[in-house]
Amino acid sequence: MTALCFGRRSGTAIALVLAASALPTLALAQSQTPTAPTSTLDEIVVTAQRRTENIQQVPLAVTSLSQKGLEQSQVTDTLDIARLVPNMIASNNVGLGSANVYYIRGLGQTQSFPTFEPQVGTYVDDIYIGRQNANNLSLFGVQQVQVLRGPQGTLFGRNSTGGAIVVTLQKPSDTFGGDAEVSYGANQRFSGRASVDLPINSQVATRTSIFGITDDGYVHDITTNQKLNGEQSFGLREAVRVRPANYSNVEWNGSIDYSDTKSASVLNQPGSGGINGNDRVSYSGYSTDGGALVGLLTGDKSHLGQGVEVKSWGAASNFKINFAAGDLELITGFRGLDQANGVDFPDSAFGPAKPYDQFAVGQFALAQTLASAQYSQEVKWSGKLGDRLTYTTGVFYLYETNRNSFGAVANLGPLFGLNYLPFPLGDEFTQNDTNSTAVYAQGDYKVTDKLTVTVGGRFTHEIKTLSAAPNAPGAGFTTAQIQAVGYLTRLKADEFTPRIAVQYQWDPNLMLFASATRGFQGGGWNGLAFTAQTFNNFNPETVWSYETGFRAQTPDHRLRVNATLFYEDVQNYQLLSDLTTAASFVTTNASNFDAYGAEIDMDWRPIDDLTLSAEIGLMNASYYGASSAVLAQQAACRAAPGPSNSNCASGIVSPSGALATPSNTPPATVSTGAAYDFHVNAITLSPNIGLQYVARQNVGTEGSPFGIDQARTVLDLGMTLHLNGAPWTLTAECRNCTMQDWGTAYLFGYKYYNNPGVWDVKVRYKF
Repeated sequence: MTALCFGRRSGTAIALVLAASALPTLALAQSQTPTAPTSTLDEIVVTAQRRTENIQQVPLAVTSLSQKGLEQSQVTDTLDIARLVPNMIASNNVGLGSANVYYIRGLGQTQSFPTFEPQVGTYVDDIYIGRQNANNLSLFGVQQVQVLRGPQGTLFGRNSTGGAIVVTLQKPSDTFGGDAEVSYGANQRFSGRASVDLPINSQVATRTSIFGITDDGYVHDITTNQKLNGEQSFGLREAVRVRPANYSNVEWNGSIDYSDTKSASVLNQPGSGGINGNDRVSYSGYSTDGGALVGLLTGDKSHLGQGVEVKSWGAASNFKINFAAGDLELITGFRGLDQANGVDFPDSAFGPAKPYDQFAVGQFALAQTLASAQYSQEVKWSGKLGDRLTYTTGVFYLYETNRNSFGAVANLGPLFGLNYLPFPLGDEFTQNDTNSTAVYAQGDYKVTDKLTVTVGGRFTHEIKTLSAAPNAPGAGFTTAQIQAVGYLTRLKADEFTPRIAVQYQWDPNLMLFASATRGFQGGGWNGLAFTAQTFNNFNPETVWSYETGFRAQTPDHRLRVNATLFYEDVQNYQLLSDLTTAASFVTTNASNFDAYGAEIDMDWRPIDDLTLSAEIGLMNASYYGASSAVLAQQAACRAAPGPSNSNCASGIVSPSGALATPSNTPPATVSTGAAYDFHVNAITLSPNIGLQYVARQNVGTEGSPFGIDQARTVLDLGMTLHLNGAPWTLTAECRNCTMQDWGTAYLFGYKYYNNPGVWDVKVRYKF
């Protein structure tokens, strides 16, 4: 695998050669007389264009993961998905185990504050999940996960400039049945999941799902002697499907769900031997017991300890009516979220980091209580006009409100020659509301039997408002003070995002396409600020993405190769940061961004019972057109480069004063997998193996050599035993079996690391 450590430009060139060389090979195979297949690849059906289609006829870059594929690849939550998607990087948000950071083609957002949205959107059963705080979804009872790469500017509920993760849950069945799973694994992790389908009568069916997880954690805190970064989660979901007897063209699907997750993503380092062996260790004195912030901050957050608890709930309704002229869908969603989190950050600005931090507040403790509520409504119509035109049109509305109380306490003792002097830096309350309305339409017109032209567009009208007030006199700032600095507290955007695509069906097994798509993401505020001067607003982010490629398979349906070449140009990229005095907690329109590359998804069944897969992503990304503040910072750095100059290696400016290479943009990501079924008498053994390679990359924004993560190759293994005819299976597996450590973020001079390797044994029962 080390042979893949090529340069950025040469890597993309290799992808072009691979894609071009595969095309004539498949075309030649299609010209031969096909033989009757004995074992074919499963057909992949996706809804990337908001209707059911074979993936081989979709002119979009899509990776689809089935329920079986998720199980074989040990994907248990949405954090694991990136291992199987080209040009995608994912990790836990710093400090929050319930929140995931997603980057697709270099576009993503590491912050989870409620004053802006992530570039990669998450959708569950067509309902947009606005808050990144609880997007690490437990994937149980899932029918399919689709990852759409590139801007989704036309058909989806909220414009996502980087891409979208689309989760489809299983619907209630007409027959009684269900499944259950229990597992035990590393870090004393116990988990249980169960679903049961219970039809009430021929018209009404229900599905009840429940899960629970307890995990001791993998980090040993040297100071408090506590275990950190564990998980205690519980959740349930009730789904109902109604098909009225007298209205065969009507179907209603509704659901309610609730989950409570306690987790953390605390700074930790790989152990250096001794009593800790290879365990991860932390030195924070901020205990999980709480109490350290009492008297320093106000409200419930003053009692919070290290860790986060997120309670999330929702209700969804999809009312579908089939008419002769088309299908009408009324899609309604409610989401609510309560979050309470406390986290300790090291901060070298307040003195040198001490290996054993013996004080209740390490160096910089952040505490937050957040209440969010979201309502969305969509009316969608899909139909046909004659034999040539297929179209989708609709109206979408979203309202969201966020009430956020947050504060920070720093240990200022080192500044005054003392060991411990906790001091509140701020204690602030903000509320921000979003009203977004959009109308959209897209049509596919068959010019000939082989040539199809797609034209679509979406117009979005969006208004965001913000108010602020200190939780205690002198502890923060007001709305008027934000406005006095010159920042806006009301943001308005009117954006049109078109899409055009051309696809040519060369023959039944080969489709060629090209497309141009515009994406848009509304503006917002740098919410994690303790002065009005740093509570800046920023403008909308826009992107044009251009793609071309092919979707091909052999006539016997044993080999499938889908390749996409892309170029994207992002204006006013919302990223961290161009205010050097506030380190990397500041989000602004610091620069423009562009990237180009290639993505290849391959599946091959060379013999019966053996399936091979490969997902290859290659990319070259860079910043350009930096803001005036970044240009001034670059000039100040170049005037006196060196570690003592705060303008260097800060924000997106490298130690030399150049624009840094964008973070989370490795030049190559490769995922390969193999699964085989051995049939031995009445037993089926199914081993599977996965290898993931990620090239050398920056995990910090500023290009510091300390924020560079070296190339890695990660091994996953699994074995499932199934007694033919029996309703149960036994699986033993390990993920990151060789316990590789790699960086996921670089903040305040410290590198944050991945979740370490794990193993588990699980029993599944189906009835």
